[in-house]
Amino acid sequence: MLFGKNGKPSAEKLAAAAAEVYGDANKNKDEKSAEEPSKDSSVSDAELKDSATEIELSESQEPDAADEEETVEYGTYERYIAEELLIKYENSKAYREGSSSRKIAVRVDQLIEIEDDLENEDEKKKFSEEIASLKEMGVVDYSCDKDDETAIDRIWLVIEESAIKTAYKVAGRRPKIEIVNDFLRDIDKTVQSMLPGSNYAEFLKAEKKRVAEKKDFTRYFFDDSVKNAGLLRFLLFLDANEENMTEQMERVLSKRLFADSKYFERELRGKAISILQTIKKEYEEGGAQNGSTSISAEEGDRLLAEKGIVRYPEIFEFAGEVSVMFDDGHSADFSTLTYGACISALMAARVMSVTFRNVNRMLFIENKAVYMHYLMNQRKAGDLVLFHGGFVSPAKSGWFKCITGEAERNDVPTFFWGDIDFAGFRKFVKIKKEFCPRLKPYEMDSGTLRLYAKYTAPLDDESECRQLDALFRDKDYDIFYPVIRYMLENKVTLEQESIPVD
Repeated sequence: MLFGKNGKPSAEKLAAAAAEVYGDANKNKDEKSAEEPSKDSSVSDAELKDSATEIELSESQEPDAADEEETVEYGTYERYIAEELLIKYENSKAYREGSSSRKIAVRVDQLIEIEDDLENEDEKKKFSEEIASLKEMGVVDYSCDKDDETAIDRIWLVIEESAIKTAYKVAGRRPKIEIVNDFLRDIDKTVQSMLPGSNYAEFLKAEKKRVAEKKDFTRYFFDDSVKNAGLLRFLLFLDANEENMTEQMERVLSKRLFADSKYFERELRGKAISILQTIKKEYEEGGAQNGSTSISAEEGDRLLAEKGIVRYPEIFEFAGEVSVMFDDGHSADFSTLTYGACISALMAARVMSVTFRNVNRMLFIENKAVYMHYLMNQRKAGDLVLFHGGFVSPAKSGWFKCITGEAERNDVPTFFWGDIDFAGFRKFVKIKKEFCPRLKPYEMDSGTLRLYAKYTAPLDDESECRQLDALFRDKDYDIFYPVIRYMLENKVTLEQESIPVD
């Protein structure tokens, strides 16, 4: 179970500590200092490490005391057959619904793992004796080959509560339903510790319902209590981090949560990304999964970065006559870097102010190839161009606020150039609401769709069509109403990089 006893931090304390410990650590500007424990936090790294260790030693995974008293040695074939039948049982209607007309059975001639052993007469005799023992225990029944009454042909599990309980004992396994029920309780405890209105909590509540219905884990989780506890802890951290959205490097965070800098990457990262993709699609964008669950490495990195989890400090690219002042009194002038400059997230976090010179227009560009082409071929004197990158991480958010604030103070018109699709519109609105109230779209209208009609892509995703239609009920998107109407009528979208560069 996720939350231990013996004075270890409670779920509530961990949630509170997540914001404090990692928030304090993030104030440091390099990985070495970020790994040092926060002296002001209510839960130390040592306590977090102890609690992480307790996941593996939790009450839900300890042997039953009664079982410890009754030590029984079972034969190799007894354990093997019990295991094989239980695997089939846990994937059957009998497990999910309590009964089934179909037998949970194995054929001896298909047991490849012991096929060679049974060629030996002594082993074959031992096998028969151990299967007969299982039958005496009431765990299985079997039939013999019609041509050889001494050769067992087929073995099936007795579908009775006592028989199944004994089968688990023989196999040395904990009943799956117990593991599932412990997980459901862990979900409840995690949800109770999350922020009001949390998308993570809503996701977990929906998954709890699915897990309870099928008595099995959904694709977002493991058949492993320790790893599932780790996923819940990670989601609890993300939830606690929603309010201040501090940026953390993956391995530093993994060290703090699991006492192992590579544990998240090695064991949890894939499932965590799958969960974040679903939360983004279904809970943040209000749509539904389109059936595709494949995620590229770049998309996975982006999903984590949006929540403040990065492999390395980000690099922000831009081009324009600007200079910045850092918190240590030093300044940097980027105006001579005609074909593009960059600043790391660690440096950007120390920027106190930005100063413009000869800037009369600012443009966010979503796509990297379009950004580079624009700098080389289309940039006009007085343009300040920023690479958007398709997402806004916590660190990037701070940089954007700083630079758009200066644009607002100097009445510099600001534009966003992105894909003409649902995601592109959402990115525009996010920047407008969070950083730049006077933001305008650039080449994201119906005229652009008509001009580049032969480069458009079909809008054949019904989920996206519903999402686009729903935007008519949101005044934040009223500037896009004409182009959305055109898109729905003509079933087209347009990605930036599809527009010819010449």
